[in-house]
Amino acid sequence: MNKKLLTAAILAALTISTTQVFAAPTFTGDARIITQQDDGGRTYTDTRFRLNADAELGDGFYTHARLQGIDTQPFANATSNGVAADMDQLYLGTKMGAVDVKAGRQGLFVGNGLLADVSMQGVSLATENKNIGFDAFVGREGTNDVTGANLKTKGDKVDMGLGYLKVEDTDFMSFNADSRLGNNVVLSGNFTKNNKDSKNGFLVKATVGEAVRKGEFNYALSYRNIEDGAVAGSWCTDTAYNDSKGFRVEANYKFADNVNLNVLKDFTDKNSDSTSLNRAKAELTVVF
Repeated sequence: MNKKLLTAAILAALTISTTQVFAAPTFTGDARIITQQDDGGRTYTDTRFRLNADAELGDGFYTHARLQGIDTQPFANATSNGVAADMDQLYLGTKMGAVDVKAGRQGLFVGNGLLADVSMQGVSLATENKNIGFDAFVGREGTNDVTGANLKTKGDKVDMGLGYLKVEDTDFMSFNADSRLGNNVVLSGNFTKNNKDSKNGFLVKATVGEAVRKGEFNYALSYRNIEDGAVAGSWCTDTAYNDSKGFRVEANYKFADNVNLNVLKDFTDKNSDSTSLNRAKAELTVVF
């Protein structure tokens, strides 16, 4: 009987100790389905599922992992390519006062997404003091050495940011600003430059409305003129941006607090040869 009580006490102590040091991981994620068509092309569809796992390790350390699965269908009536799954993020982090340091495969977001919105292996640090924030990244993607940095400021009505990205010997710089005009109207502007090849680009956008809670919607009109090579191609938030000029209209509607529908239509041409690039896309996203 005493042995049973002793065993139970030891197990209880181990459980309490483990709970104090290693908190149970939390799981979040999102799922989306996209269908899009470019001028002269067939309808393309992909379905993506991402699952995040985050855990506190104690003494300011934490870990993050993200599993991603994508099933693409290159055009209507085609056979699905099947699910391609990978661990696109996996890193260890620590918080030292106001500084957050991460090491491993992580997200790189530079220039408001116009320069980079990807995941890659590296080390980063980020800090924020009142209305000023700074983050920097050093890493590698394939055979390319990569450096990225952002400096951001937040004001009552205007937010601004400077971005820097270097891929091997090619460096990019960007400036972005968002101005809140009241009544849910936001004007934003983004400028980017490839210093090595002297390529420039800009994007301006007006957004009206708010799409945060169920039943809310917004709509936007934007114009862009981005030379070929002014942004880092496939690393950009939207691959349609590089080498393009023209207008985009889009709208978001919240079916639920965690369910958003985005629809857009481009009226654009290639900057280099005026080939029509008009893209139509619908994207349904569920966050959990």
